[in-house]
Amino acid sequence: MDVKNDWKMVTVFFGANDLCSAQCYDKVAAAPSSHVAKLRRALDYLEDHLPRTFVNLIPVLDVSVSLRIKRTVMCRFLHRLFCECFHKGGDEFNVITSLTKAYQLAEEELILSGRYDKRDDFTVVLQPFMKLFNAPEDPVHRYDEVIDISYITHDCFHFSQKGHALAANMLWNNLLEPVGRKDTKKLKRVLDIFRCPQENVPFLFTNRNSYLE
Repeated sequence: MDVKNDWKMVTVFFGANDLCSAQCYDKVAAAPSSHVAKLRRALDYLEDHLPRTFVNLIPVLDVSVSLRIKRTVMCRFLHRLFCECFHKGGDEFNVITSLTKAYQLAEEELILSGRYDKRDDFTVVLQPFMKLFNAPEDPVHRYDEVIDISYITHDCFHFSQKGHALAANMLWNNLLEPVGRKDTKKLKRVLDIFRCPQENVPFLFTNRNSYLE
């Protein structure tokens, strides 16, 4: 690869471990302001060192999804190990879901600030499909099953191969949807909807070109 001249795509997705564990021990280090500061440093580094790069930012995952699937005994045991802040049996659900939304808002404000829209050879676009896992506002439905267990691997937390295929499908669709009109609805199955470039807009959408249709 010619790093200087070839176009590249980078996808950034992080923060779930901070929600799951770090915020139990250091709330300042795991605060939304700290999360977005780390994100800004990473994106600034990419901008400084990777010309001709399209960066996808995937919003942080609402880890309450680990309670909104069918969990085996093994999953319940593992969740207490690698997501200990969230599985203590108290009011963690409200804390985690609120913190998730604060993380996501901080991410969105950074990307929509225009900080990464000043060059023709580098951009960062928020691809919001992961928000489909956000907990419902209605408390009656907050524990409704959000996705079939077949999309999740044996730890009931990470995507299975099928889940990765679904995520890839939704990321691809977001790439071909204008900023402000990107879909966050769950697909019924992999490739249920698979978008293709249109003749009048034969490109990936960015913050700058989403209004050129």
